[in-house]
Amino acid sequence: MTGKSLENYTINVKVKLALLWTSLMFLYIYADYFELMTPGKLEAMMQLKTPMGPTSSGLLVIFAILLIVPALMIVLPIFLAPEISKWTNLIVAVIYAAISILIVISSIGSEWHRFYVLYNFVELFVLLTILWQAWQWPKKTEHVH
Repeated sequence: MTGKSLENYTINVKVKLALLWTSLMFLYIYADYFELMTPGKLEAMMQLKTPMGPTSSGLLVIFAILLIVPALMIVLPIFLAPEISKWTNLIVAVIYAAISILIVISSIGSEWHRFYVLYNFVELFVLLTILWQAWQWPKKTEHVH
């Protein structure tokens, strides 16, 4: 040990938020992928059935929006003004946390959805981290001359 510690760079909150949303998207994609391996899932898809009812063009648009929004949240923190980005992150993260909680509640008791509950708890952790990072967004310091 030479006594030198590793340098720890400060990471801009915009970058942190973009990385957290990226992580969340991977969680969403892999949870949905693994769900395809549960009994009856592929058969239900082939019969155009979803957990929300029969497949329709409108329902597919809703499903698309549910994944488009967090995908856009990967880039929005970088390009939006800080005040708008902060509130956008807070609002969207609260909405997705509520959805995640509803999924956990509806999945409890299903042996084949234990993995889905696990994914949702990790997703909730990421969403809470997004909320914390956005809420704690550093304030601009005024320089007095």
